[in-house]
Amino acid sequence: VMTVEGNACLPSVLMRAGIESSEMVIAVTEKDEINLLCCFLASRFEVPKRFARLRNMEFTNSDRVFSSEELFVDQAINPGQIIVETILKILETPGVVSVAEFADGEVLLREFDVPENAPIAGKTIQDIRTITQMDSFLIVAIVRNGELVIPKDQDILQAGDRFYTLVDKEFLPFLLPMLNRTLDQVEKIIIYGATSTSTRLAKALEEDLRDVCIIEPSRDKAHKAADKLERTVVLHGSGTDMDLFNEINMKEADFFLALSHDDENNILSALLAKKYGAKRALVITHDPEYLPILDSIGMDITINPRLITVSAILKHLRKGQVMSVFKLIEDAEVMEIGVAEDSSIVNKQIGKISFPKGAIIGALLRKGEMLLPNDDVTIEAGDSVIVVALPGTIEKIEKLFGRKRSFLPFR
Repeated sequence: VMTVEGNACLPSVLMRAGIESSEMVIAVTEKDEINLLCCFLASRFEVPKRFARLRNMEFTNSDRVFSSEELFVDQAINPGQIIVETILKILETPGVVSVAEFADGEVLLREFDVPENAPIAGKTIQDIRTITQMDSFLIVAIVRNGELVIPKDQDILQAGDRFYTLVDKEFLPFLLPMLNRTLDQVEKIIIYGATSTSTRLAKALEEDLRDVCIIEPSRDKAHKAADKLERTVVLHGSGTDMDLFNEINMKEADFFLALSHDDENNILSALLAKKYGAKRALVITHDPEYLPILDSIGMDITINPRLITVSAILKHLRKGQVMSVFKLIEDAEVMEIGVAEDSSIVNKQIGKISFPKGAIIGALLRKGEMLLPNDDVTIEAGDSVIVVALPGTIEKIEKLFGRKRSFLPFR
């Protein structure tokens, strides 16, 4: 990797970085204006693909004045918008830790923790398949003691584990009882930090909830948020004010969401909220180094905006027919791959494919129907295949789904 120090808005700096021979420019600075200008200059240098991280909703909303293409951006990525959508999906599903969707929302990836009283705790992966007797979900990864593994049929799911499952969207309500979860109504949500993301989230929540509250240390930011919201209560105060927590009845909160720009205050406020009775806590941390620490201290849910941005970009960087990518811990990935007619695995049974160790086919989508993989299933052109892969196997997966090798005949 070559690094160049300089202002990315200057053509001379971009030329030193090799933009004239580049196939793609990814502008992910902290400022939208710089990212937009960088993409504009890239278009002048005839760079084919241009990606920009744009935080202002004016650039990404459905009612935006200019399309991304008119701003010389092929793909605009708004982490705040993705975070809001992610949190809303988390709130819909009891016990879920992280969420992603594949095949246009037909196949859901959900991460759950395993409570001690869950019916599936202490059972093998094979037992769980037998119990359900339905080909509508598959456990594709287990996280134990901070380590992610691809499970085998004989592996036992233990209380305290977290697991990733691919599930048909229609089957999700039937999966929850296996975790001793019920669709309890979320009634009270407390948010720490009046950021643009949290304000946007509160505006979406107040359409369905009557009890949404934001705590903001800055009086000016608190007033600005209050002006934008209708039914949300905005309080000026600290995220570690115990008297304030008692005053707003933290013990009745179904969710505490720490969404400020300060990682340390997010963590402290969430821990204190849990101590004062909040049922679940979600923390945004901008530093990926905090993720394993938060997992080890039992934080319910953590979201990292950088990983969200990376996942959004990766699907365009992966080779072949990769249509979507979701990053897991330890750089593992879930990829949705379209099977082309000239793919090397077309018309092959799964059991006869030399699949790399450390990767698993989690599901297939064929003509709108989710299929679970088994050795007898034949891969067909037009299928969407969802693969879970550890870091060392990703390149092998790309090659496996690539084109068949063609040989010139000898004369």
